[in-house]
Amino acid sequence: MRHAAGVAALGLALGTAQAAQAGCTRQVINRTVHDVVFSQDGGPAITVQPRRARTILYRQSGRVDVAVYCRSRLAGLEPVPQEPAFQAAFDTVAVLDRCYVAVGRGGTQPIALNNPRQGDIVVAPYGLACP
Repeated sequence: MRHAAGVAALGLALGTAQAAQAGCTRQVINRTVHDVVFSQDGGPAITVQPRRARTILYRQSGRVDVAVYCRSRLAGLEPVPQEPAFQAAFDTVAVLDRCYVAVGRGGTQPIALNNPRQGDIVVAPYGLACP
C-alpha cells in the first residue's frame, strides 16, 4: 500500500514537472529594409531578411540578442560588412505557456517588445542610424 502511494506520488511529480516546461512559438519581425540578426542564449545567429519574419521558440527563460545591420543604398541595398547600427540584449521569461520579453527601464527603440503578442520582437524602421 505504501509502495503504491509512493509510486503514484512520484508519477504525479514527474507529470507536473513535465507540464511546467515552457513552449511558446513567437516571431522576430523585421519591418525595415535592413538585416536583423538574433540569437537565443548564445546560440547560432539567425538572420531575418528585410520585411520578413522568423520564428523564435521559447523553451526556458534566458536571453535574446538582437542586432540590425544597415544595407548600403550606394550598393543597391546589398548587405555590407560593418558594425551593427543597433544592438541590444533582452531577458526572456518562459513559464508554462506564458512567454514574454522582459522590458527594462531603458528605451528599446527601434524595437517593439511583446507586440503584437507577448514574446514577439518587432524591429521598426525608425530610430536607426543607417545612411
